[in-house]
Amino acid sequence: MSTGAHTVGVPPDGDGAGADLAVTPSADEGSHDEGSPDAALASAVVRVAGTDGTVGGVGFLIAPDLVITCAHVVRDALGSPREHTGAPAGELTLDRPLAGPGRATAEVAHWAPPRPDRTGDIAVLRLREPLPGAVPLAMADAGSLWGHPVRVLGLTRAFPDGVWHTGRLRGESAENRVLLSAADRRGGSLEHGFSGGPVWDEQAGAVVAMVVVAESSGARQSLAIPTESLVSEIPALAGVLRPASPFRGLDTFREPDADAYFGRDAEAEDIAGLLVRGGLPGVALTGPSGCGKSSLALAGVAPRLRAEGYEVLVLRADGDTPPRTALAAELLRLAGPGPYGADRGAALRGLEAELSRHGLVGAARRALGDPAGRYLLVLDQAEQLPAGPEAAGLLFPDPHPEALRVLLTLRADFLEAAPSHPLLGPALGRATVRPLLPMTRAQLSEAVLRPLDRTPAVSYDPGLVHRVLDDAGAEPDALPRLGFVLERLWDERAAGRLRFTSYEELGGVGGALGRHAEAAWRACAGPTDREEALRLLTGLVRLPPGGEAPLRTALTRAEAGETRWRIARALAERRILVLGGGPERGPTVELAHEALIDAWPALARQAAAIRESPGASPPHHGDDPARERRLRRRALAVLGALLVIAAVASSLLYLAGTDLNAEPRGTAPTPRAAPAAPPLPLPARR
Repeated sequence: MSTGAHTVGVPPDGDGAGADLAVTPSADEGSHDEGSPDAALASAVVRVAGTDGTVGGVGFLIAPDLVITCAHVVRDALGSPREHTGAPAGELTLDRPLAGPGRATAEVAHWAPPRPDRTGDIAVLRLREPLPGAVPLAMADAGSLWGHPVRVLGLTRAFPDGVWHTGRLRGESAENRVLLSAADRRGGSLEHGFSGGPVWDEQAGAVVAMVVVAESSGARQSLAIPTESLVSEIPALAGVLRPASPFRGLDTFREPDADAYFGRDAEAEDIAGLLVRGGLPGVALTGPSGCGKSSLALAGVAPRLRAEGYEVLVLRADGDTPPRTALAAELLRLAGPGPYGADRGAALRGLEAELSRHGLVGAARRALGDPAGRYLLVLDQAEQLPAGPEAAGLLFPDPHPEALRVLLTLRADFLEAAPSHPLLGPALGRATVRPLLPMTRAQLSEAVLRPLDRTPAVSYDPGLVHRVLDDAGAEPDALPRLGFVLERLWDERAAGRLRFTSYEELGGVGGALGRHAEAAWRACAGPTDREEALRLLTGLVRLPPGGEAPLRTALTRAEAGETRWRIARALAERRILVLGGGPERGPTVELAHEALIDAWPALARQAAAIRESPGASPPHHGDDPARERRLRRRALAVLGALLVIAAVASSLLYLAGTDLNAEPRGTAPTPRAAPAAPPLPLPARR
């Protein structure tokens, strides 16, 4: 099957409105390279016809089961009078003229009829069965379209199997259409058969509009409906034509993200089972920074406990906020303002008093109005819990209520100091310790591939997934770097593809985050602000007692001062820092992820200075703290594995003081374990 090509541009003496078009032969469709615009269009463009074979025009797939076209194309195919405004009933037949045999039937799902003011004229068809081998087209908002080179496809009388036209887009009309301009006045006009076709923007690498051919004063003009107008006319298309990124970058996956969280199902099931049916009231999930502990707890385990009837409370330790205050704020968030009125301060004080009098379970049942409520408390980043002993009875009461389960996330390099910590010591004594291993290649593959399942119009360049997995390897801190580069690839996608060339330009898994952070640093911290900017970085990390690895910490606006706050806001716009806060502390800023402490050279130098000598001057630019940090991390990973064994011993010590024959109420009997080896003593704090 051969196609035609035709060149459209701006004639020397006009803007091309209504100009004639010329046709020249082009290559066969079989010559299209995989991933090329021709191949993408050939796969998705369909011919729209009635059951009697009457062709109305073209359309194109925007989802596996959805085709978009013009309303008048549907009416022409079905023989419906154009004066009728309602969606015509009847079955449509679709085939792909550029991709060989294969047909499907469809019916109208959404309808915006042509209106006298030349708006509307959009139909969305739902396929009753898929078209084998078809791949939907990605659409994009191209912003200003002026001058963009484009190509369009038509099924004309002269070329019933397809003819290509290339040209340029011009300004928008009053009806939110864009004009397709012509190069010269040779050949025939843009005739019936182009309506409903995709307008492929060579500059944007995606479809940016749909052709609609309108008549004005007897002269035929070539117009197109841009993506923005398609969504405005049919809001249901927003999620299809403007899909949100399926990747989270440096953000932690949380409970609402559970449907987009992949790769850790086995671990999530294991930990949820331990919390619901295990002999201990808690689980301590340990591992190095960047291995995905927080996401597993919040997006993997928490939804499973909620399905078992538990309400989920999340306390993210920040090293500054007392646990009682943080829990009161979490209860207030869950309860809403209704029961406590508009005075948030008074409500928090009242909830803190309830927590002191009745404990966590009692206060939660009163605040949430559930006298039989069961609760999962997620203590995220438990290494940052303040050392005050008064919170131990609140978070880990003795005896422990059956209605409370506790899940901690804890960095492995803090296990050595944990036994002497007023909160972490009791926590590990009443918890099953589960080390979180780095994701296997199969798990990483799932995390890379499955997010695109819901965006079928977007895929990876051939070979890119293999390269990404090779680069991620088995490093325990690869996940934040991987998430960051995947999000950047999504932002820079072209022609519905996450591109190999973009991946290499970004720096890959290992270099993208550091390059981006350094570029943001150069843009936001000029020579006149450099000293204040360095003080900002110093304020964003701290070395906790007993720890050798710096942690991120939140800095308030009052602590930063206005100059540093201005720099922080600029870095936050580039997604290196995140702004937050609340009524208790006011506006705050912190690192988007602890992985930046290693990946960002400017911050790594500051962190090295803090580690070596608190309050020391920043190291010289030529130092290599990142290399030292990597070596230290590997050593701590080995130490952490040994300390996990010691931490498990604390669980055995706890069990030794309980009745092993007693089963938790409401659970199936647990088989008795074989006699254990003598417990190992927990390491003392150095």
